[in-house]
Amino acid sequence: MSLPHDLPALHLLNTVFAGVTGQDLYLAEQLKAGIEQALAEQGGVVVNTAAAGAAAVTGVSPAAFAAAVQALQRKFIGGEDDMRHGFAHWDAAQSPATPDSLWTREQVLAALKRLSPYQEATLLITNLHATFCPPGRRWTERRRTAYREVLDFLAALALARKRERAQLTLMFL
Repeated sequence: MSLPHDLPALHLLNTVFAGVTGQDLYLAEQLKAGIEQALAEQGGVVVNTAAAGAAAVTGVSPAAFAAAVQALQRKFIGGEDDMRHGFAHWDAAQSPATPDSLWTREQVLAALKRLSPYQEATLLITNLHATFCPPGRRWTERRRTAYREVLDFLAALALARKRERAQLTLMFL
């Protein structure tokens, strides 16, 4: 059974590998488990994640998972020239500045530029939540407001900068 924190990863797999999974959540779960097992065997980065009201479980870092999905997509489809679905990842934790800065805008615009040739695309943004409220800190109203403003800004930016008829999925993990 899928836990709430697994749903973004499963949606990503269903989007990128729609031809393989046929939007079947069970097949996406199998693919996710295989990717996580392969990363664990290769010494992938392991982090603790917790669903609301659930016990902490061990999983792969979102950045490592996104990189593995992208590598698998290239191998499975046979190269970037044959890809029908674009995928880009931006890790907000790697940003040298605050997430509400011009750096964020530049990074998201660069990702959207890489996705522009595709009719269907997914932009995965990871660790944005943690950059606003690091582990062990509390959510204040000020942080929550700033986080919501950045989410709204990124959604509006993606909507304004994507191709007119392209389908863009914006995911925050």
